[in-house]
Amino acid sequence: MADRSDFRDWIDDQPDPQWPLMPLTHVTKAFTARDIIREGKVSPSEAGPLKVPLAYFFYGRPAFRVSGDGSIKVGATCPVCFVFDPEIIKRAHAIHAFDTGAFGKRMYSHVMMDEMNVTDFALGADPSAPNKLISAAFGSQEAYFEGDLSRAASPESAPVWNFLAQAYLQLLISPGRNEPDDRVGAIEVTFADPVLLADNLYAVIVPHILWTDDDPAPWLKELREAQVEILPYKFIPGKSPEHYYGLIESEVRSLLEDLKLI
Repeated sequence: MADRSDFRDWIDDQPDPQWPLMPLTHVTKAFTARDIIREGKVSPSEAGPLKVPLAYFFYGRPAFRVSGDGSIKVGATCPVCFVFDPEIIKRAHAIHAFDTGAFGKRMYSHVMMDEMNVTDFALGADPSAPNKLISAAFGSQEAYFEGDLSRAASPESAPVWNFLAQAYLQLLISPGRNEPDDRVGAIEVTFADPVLLADNLYAVIVPHILWTDDDPAPWLKELREAQVEILPYKFIPGKSPEHYYGLIESEVRSLLEDLKLI
């Protein structure tokens, strides 16, 4: 496989906006979130799209969608979002410009050539690379968080000979039929080693039925005692998954505003 560094070189050449790092998010079902909390870590999984054991996160946005179709009817299948200290990115195994799972499922094939590989869009492990990419492609961390593709840079802003940078920018402004939401622009961060919750976890966003005054989940009580913020969203059985992701995004937005990141 050819070693193509054009995309990384394009990012490296971008000016560093000197923005603070954004938190990392990990989204999973409540049933699995309980296991993560009890084990005290997010462990690598071999089931991921990159074919090696990795733990998958997104930079600054709760972009991941858990698998499953139809409405969410029980608490166990509700999405839960872990929000981690930005500093953990310094221990990342790899950073990619987009959701590698979507790339592997050929959701980007309307723009990406068959000859292009997911590794062509790796940013290395430089912690400054995500903010450089956001500055070049979105202009601001707020536009990136909102997934505001209407403000994305034109492909012509990259050199005509840099086919990879141009393909990425074209992807942002032309989502395909199989990628109807804004995950196309979310930066993915992977870890080869377990990511511990202790001293790294800022907050966890959960359905409100797990965090009630009369009967809170004991594993959430343990997190709260460890100074982790518990942020509940309203769960009404039968709503679509996108409804709940909107609520989670609102909670993450409030957290980022408190941190003065957007």
